[in-house]
Amino acid sequence: MSPGDDGCATCFPADAARAWEARSKLRFVADLVDESHYHVMVLACDGCGQRFISIFTETIDWNDGDDPQYWEMQPITAAESESLASADALEEGIAALPARRSLYVAHPSGLPQTISWSRGVRVGFHD
Repeated sequence: MSPGDDGCATCFPADAARAWEARSKLRFVADLVDESHYHVMVLACDGCGQRFISIFTETIDWNDGDDPQYWEMQPITAAESESLASADALEEGIAALPARRSLYVAHPSGLPQTISWSRGVRVGFHD
């Protein structure tokens, strides 16, 4: 894969909802952060080899118990994957990634989940 590639039709299809479904079939490569409300990992497609950074953030809804949750996933190169794995400041490394097409899944408190395309990834607020 060359920089900017989006993977294959199996791992990163054109339809955002199908891409969200395909995420569950990606192979786990590495945990970069594994906390209960903040999880950053590298995933990969067994078919085409494309790597992805996946970021999950959650905050606690102390009033209604409907914790808002957000997922972001973007293709990354093997070199970017290695750089993030060895980064002293992971959030700065994430911020420095090129803004490629990314998958954004939002499930705010009291609202239905939405799945859409975005550009780039960021680390959102989390507990």
